[in-house]
Amino acid sequence: MEKEEMVNNDQGNSRFSVVYETLKKKIVEGDLPSNTPLVEEKLAKEYKMSRTPIREAIRHLVKDGLVEFFPRRGALVKEITIKDIEEIFTVREALEGISARIAASVIDEQNIILLQEALNKADYELENGDKENSFELGNQLHEIVLDVTGNNKILTIVSDFKNQLQRFHYFSYHIPGRLELSNKEHWEIFEAIKAGDGELAERRMRKHVRGTKESIIFAVKNNIRTI
Repeated sequence: MEKEEMVNNDQGNSRFSVVYETLKKKIVEGDLPSNTPLVEEKLAKEYKMSRTPIREAIRHLVKDGLVEFFPRRGALVKEITIKDIEEIFTVREALEGISARIAASVIDEQNIILLQEALNKADYELENGDKENSFELGNQLHEIVLDVTGNNKILTIVSDFKNQLQRFHYFSYHIPGRLELSNKEHWEIFEAIKAGDGELAERRMRKHVRGTKESIIFAVKNNIRTI
């Protein structure tokens, strides 16, 4: 009996994971726009499963900050507002700027090599037309810089924004020329960190984050989400 219950639980978890990951990807990439209703009955029919894993997936998406639940209206994909973008990027600029300054004084040779390899690969993928992979590789600069600071408070705050930031970035890198500029700015930040110039690293990181914010606001206002 216990074995049968474990099998049923595993199947339930598997079904939940499929729905959760699929819906999350669609929201982040803009295939489910802001204010799209997530109706349990409709999704259950679409995914050919009971409403229980659907309900659990929606609950996790609410926790991620990607979905909102309203009495009488149900679950809706959370709207991206300019105010949200302004607030998140104000915090991000400050924290990532400080992190770049710290990284310049503590980064070791191994992480310098990792950064250089990631940025080289980002340029290569962009030259070969793979914008998504280039974006992911370039984003490693932000992840490594945050990691080498060793500041758990900063990591926790930025991690809380992770899903929203990912959703915003899918809007921005489809703007013609934005990814090329972003990769160039990543190299400039890297050079400052490698040289141990904390002040310059912070200044360049802050400029880069502000530029990203402006691109995202432009993309959201103009509904740019596809290549």
